[in-house]
Amino acid sequence: MSELITSKNLDQVIEKNKLIKDDILRLVKDFTLRFNRSAVTAQDKLCFSVLKENHLIQIPIDDKYWGGAIIAKGNIKIPVINTAQPRVYQYFVAWHEIYHLFYDPYLTERTHNITIDMDLNERKADYFAAKMIFGNVYDYYYSLDDEDFIDRVIKCMDIYKAPYKAVLIELFEEAVTKYNDLTLKEKILEHFDNKPEDLAQKFTDLDLDAELVKPSYVVSFGGLEKKIQSVMKENPDVSYHKDNFQFLLTLKDKIKKQWKGFQNERKRY
Repeated sequence: MSELITSKNLDQVIEKNKLIKDDILRLVKDFTLRFNRSAVTAQDKLCFSVLKENHLIQIPIDDKYWGGAIIAKGNIKIPVINTAQPRVYQYFVAWHEIYHLFYDPYLTERTHNITIDMDLNERKADYFAAKMIFGNVYDYYYSLDDEDFIDRVIKCMDIYKAPYKAVLIELFEEAVTKYNDLTLKEKILEHFDNKPEDLAQKFTDLDLDAELVKPSYVVSFGGLEKKIQSVMKENPDVSYHKDNFQFLLTLKDKIKKQWKGFQNERKRY
């Protein structure tokens, strides 16, 4: 198992970023040319749009450490996102998945589970996601009037729709490699492993939309539904296509009922 990113190995993350930066920026440019010729600025919408064209499955899974996966079999790659995760993390995972879908040479004949760790290939996927999400977060951070460090970070999360640690890693890289900002570096190290427990309340206190840090619980097999329906029209006499479609609808309904029951249980406590 790869080592998880903490304040103790944050310097190692930045060193790895230096090694892969040129390659990742080249891939960001390639992606923009291939998939964003219309210059869409809503990056959260763009990543999901691209994934839905590749049969994205969205399902809630009660596991706070599991962000998503890519199911790979030959030339078929199906991205999966855990919608029980906060929306802000879903966006990051979506960009992470896009790296593996289009640029990961090792994604063949196996399933790739998304984690945030120190493995170099995972670092490439996370760095790609960060470069697709962030603009000049360092300048934005310093443009804010808030005196409290966490308040500034949360406003960065809001404007870039990025997770807490992703914001801190991006700020840390800028502080260390570009500006030699030792004060900011120390603040990041102090708070990196201490994410606020109730981010939703912090967003509300700052008059920000707290839905960004809440799960969406979306259940969608949209791409697969359309694909099976298309095959059914082309081959109306083949019964197993109908069986597959019915199985998909049953599974979708089962997941929705399970999560409705789970949410009702939570309300009781």
